[in-house]
Amino acid sequence: MESEREPTGSLETFPTRSTDRPFSHDRRVRRIGRTRLPLTLTHRPWATLYRFPDGRLLWSVRLWEVDGPVRRLFPTGMLLAYARLNRLGFLEAELDRLTRAAGGARGA
Repeated sequence: MESEREPTGSLETFPTRSTDRPFSHDRRVRRIGRTRLPLTLTHRPWATLYRFPDGRLLWSVRLWEVDGPVRRLFPTGMLLAYARLNRLGFLEAELDRLTRAAGGARGA
């Protein structure tokens, strides 16, 4: 499993569209880490874990829609369900590791 290790707690501006505004008024989030999300044999987008100012942990994944990539946010539980359903134990372990690194509960 390909993953990228970065120092926990680096602040960055989270790019959002105006429709994403309900997530936070403060667009600065903490990037925890990222891992590849195997969706098909040829498509493995990065799933990046962020801690938002209000304490939520959300994964950002750029998914292809009609004419280009669109950023989508997912809770850890949804990605864990995907990993279990597809018997991707390595992905489940990596999601778990990054969530623990963030200090969040498993499946949050």
